[in-house]
Amino acid sequence: MSILAILANIITVIFFLVVLSYYVLVFIKPKKKKPGKTGKSLTIIIPAYNEEPYIKDCLIAAINADFNGKKDIIVIDDGSKDKTILEIKKAIKGKPSNVSVKLIKLNHGGKSNAINTALKYTQSELIAIVDADSIIAKDSLVELAKVLSPKEYAGACGVIKLKNKKKFISLWVHIEQLYNSLIRMLFSKIHANIVTPGPLSMYKRKALEKINGFSTKGFSEDVDVTIRLIRKGYKIAFSEKSVTETNMPYTVKGFGKQRTRFAKGWLNIFKKHMQIGNTMIDIYSLPLMLFTYIQGVIMGIVTIYNITSGYILYFSSKGVIFSGEVLRYFIEWFSIAGVIRWITNIINGNIELSFLVAISIIVTLLTYPLFLIAIIKYEKKFTMWHLIPLLFMAPFWFVIMIIYIINLPEYFKKHQYNIWEKCN
Repeated sequence: MSILAILANIITVIFFLVVLSYYVLVFIKPKKKKPGKTGKSLTIIIPAYNEEPYIKDCLIAAINADFNGKKDIIVIDDGSKDKTILEIKKAIKGKPSNVSVKLIKLNHGGKSNAINTALKYTQSELIAIVDADSIIAKDSLVELAKVLSPKEYAGACGVIKLKNKKKFISLWVHIEQLYNSLIRMLFSKIHANIVTPGPLSMYKRKALEKINGFSTKGFSEDVDVTIRLIRKGYKIAFSEKSVTETNMPYTVKGFGKQRTRFAKGWLNIFKKHMQIGNTMIDIYSLPLMLFTYIQGVIMGIVTIYNITSGYILYFSSKGVIFSGEVLRYFIEWFSIAGVIRWITNIINGNIELSFLVAISIIVTLLTYPLFLIAIIKYEKKFTMWHLIPLLFMAPFWFVIMIIYIINLPEYFKKHQYNIWEKCN
């Protein structure tokens, strides 16, 4: 057995334990939080860079969102080169007199720098960060403020969906975001959530001040700020009643740029924050995220090898470049059809049922229900727009695996700066 095969088997067993842990969390009932005083003042910070297509809808949603207290909005234009400022001015027209909107223009310096600049202009008890391509639900701020009220909590997040979910790649990304929301909810039960995502998160201002705001070093500022708050002894809340819809890149180029940034960001997080400790993020979350990255790299290499070697062995070596059988071969690799055929062959005795094969079957059968739970929980319905990506999840994950592999050298770079550019 090759080293790669041994590593793949080890990873399969660990992945089984990881998925099993998710199901354990499903059945855990968290302790009821003792409510504290809900913040009476809130500032919504919207950092924007070349957000012409989205900023108007984002700002109108923020203006109209409910909040039980004083609500201000600060829009930071981070050196946009399009018509972002013009769209901001359109959105502000006719706004209610009880909502103040401040526009600050900066030279292009990055998202974290933009947020930190806005923080200097507010004394509000609560701070909400909203991505300029996102639309918050009318009650989302109220719901986050509720779960953030206990004294020990410093940050809170909710459910993220896609606004442009019917675009090509977005079909898969929407399912991924629902799944990620479910995982954040499960992790929050044991105070292990380490992500307060960009589309909408809320923080206590004084807690942010204690950690000197957002770091300008590293792409994953939403993960970094959460970890640093937890290291200060705070907890992170989650609200299933707070929903935000966001627009994500749906072109191949845009998706590739975004996922490259994500991959680089996680590598920086591992380098910066991995440590031996007794908190749940040290015992569970961070090791799990590191394992997920390693799994992506190793399984990506194994998968590429298996697909390529299989094609060469069964087809190209015999002079067959493309045929109906070749098409079937790739469909089975890239869809759930391959999983069904694999399980059928085991049942029929064509494949020997070993311990590792049994583990592989179980982990496969346990993974898909988590996606279904997320869809039903947060969408309340199941449609063909959910079915299509579920049937063909493999290509989506293969692409991410390849991106993980390509970006490994980033780990060895000395510095990583939070300077953004649009992915669309």
